Amino acid sequence: MERVSEGTVVRHWLALERAKHDRDLDGPPPDDVSDRAALDELLTFKPGAAAFVWRDAPVEWYRLDLTREEFDDLHVVPGPDGLLWRALAADGTVRGCAERIADGEADRLRAETRVDVPYVLERRRLLSERDEFREPLVLSTRRGCVPRFVADGNHRAVALALALLDGRPYTPQPAYLGVGANPVFRPLTERLCGVARSISSFVR
Repeated sequence: MERVSEGTVVRHWLALERAKHDRDLDGPPPDDVSDRAALDELLTFKPGAAAFVWRDAPVEWYRLDLTREEFDDLHVVPGPDGLLWRALAADGTVRGCAERIADGEADRLRAETRVDVPYVLERRRLLSERDEFREPLVLSTRRGCVPRFVADGNHRAVALALALLDGRPYTPQPAYLGVGANPVFRPLTERLCGVARSISSFVR
């Protein structure tokens, strides 16, 4: 795990969003704009998923390769229960979404959840034709016992989880991890868990 700047992650994410919306040539390249301008533009594409960048500021950013255990513990992007990704898996996990898709019918699940399940299956097919997805996922969490959420790359993550359910060997998945500040009045259990983790790390 290595520290990276917020600007590095925001520009990476912005480039993906521009490409996704066929706006690669709109304005100057992400590397040529200020950190603030890059974040402002990213928020126009992803006002919900990217909100943690300013809401949980200051955010510490890291580049890492996820172990299999870390990948299996990932949660999909936060949202209301019963909507979109959370409608696919009540437990909110990437693995839970993959299990639901594996047991269901793609078009029916898309109608029920509004998640583009056929696209997930297409990404799963593409994964069969290459070794791995090399674009890093963008993850968010906070200090303490808070799950790691997929802010960007949910379709890719669930596609990989589907492949793992089919017995595909796991190759460490690259990711950017943003660790945000906790609210002043965060839950007591979360604070105590964070303290316990810090002590455990110190002892080791």
